[in-house]
Amino acid sequence: MFPMGPVRLCLSALAAASLAAQTVQVYSEFQRLDPKGEILAVDKSPRPREILSPAVVRNAHASFFIAVTVPKDTPFYLFLGQNPENALKPAVYKVAWGQRGAAWWPDRLTPLGLSSEDMVADPGPLQPGQTAVVYLLDLWVPASTPVSRVRLEVQLNVGDEWIICPMEIRVTDPVSPGLTEPGAPLAPVTASAESTARETLRLYLCGGGKKEPEGPLTIRGLIRRNARQDAALARMLEARCGRDVLSAALLAAIAPQAQAAAWCQAPAFPSSQGAEWYLRVRDYLYRAADRGCKVDPATTSTVTVSPVPKQP
Repeated sequence: MFPMGPVRLCLSALAAASLAAQTVQVYSEFQRLDPKGEILAVDKSPRPREILSPAVVRNAHASFFIAVTVPKDTPFYLFLGQNPENALKPAVYKVAWGQRGAAWWPDRLTPLGLSSEDMVADPGPLQPGQTAVVYLLDLWVPASTPVSRVRLEVQLNVGDEWIICPMEIRVTDPVSPGLTEPGAPLAPVTASAESTARETLRLYLCGGGKKEPEGPLTIRGLIRRNARQDAALARMLEARCGRDVLSAALLAAIAPQAQAAAWCQAPAFPSSQGAEWYLRVRDYLYRAADRGCKVDPATTSTVTVSPVPKQP
């Protein structure tokens, strides 16, 4: 897709909001958004990760949120462009919210089609009080995808203006074994976004668990699926790293100096890093699969941890 008319790149959320009435932003799967395009308080990270050059493994999914804000009743068009073409297989879902008390919580997903021009289907009318349209972009990376860098652009068209969010997707060498590991039950929708992922990680480190039914298509369900991919990659790495080395490295990203046996008796997770702390675990697994296994000193800094709450 070649934009016509004025073009600007997407900026940080704060700068974009101050400069233009229409914005498009990309966030990680752990930064859920409310109907106004604001990150939920329970998910906020002190320093949200900029989605500029994310690494992915093959035979696996990677998920991101896209938030579009335009003036009321202003038509817009959203496109996805990639180079090389068809290197990645995107699926796009419309995010919907359910009300709990006075708050609105995102979870339900509705599939949206892509036209032959890679235009995302119209998401339909807004809910009362909604000022942002939020999508979940789910990328499938086939096992046959060459190790390469794929330019992926989220392109917003409003009138004669185009706003482009470019990403460089780094396709790495490892091939995921698929969903071979059990997943945790879904956490309540009001829990932080990483709650289901961290429970799936706990099952890998401490044992137990069973394959949970997929159920309806939801944000929490896709987060669990992605965490199961991570756990399967960890299991594959045991032959190369050794179970003890791998467990120590993963624990270093969760609770430095913790010993696996003691930690499993009273699991604790970072409480001050926001929902995106889990991405440190994924970062380590991808590096270990691509480059070799060792405990990363960058993950061993002191963090505050709190016991995992019991789920109702």
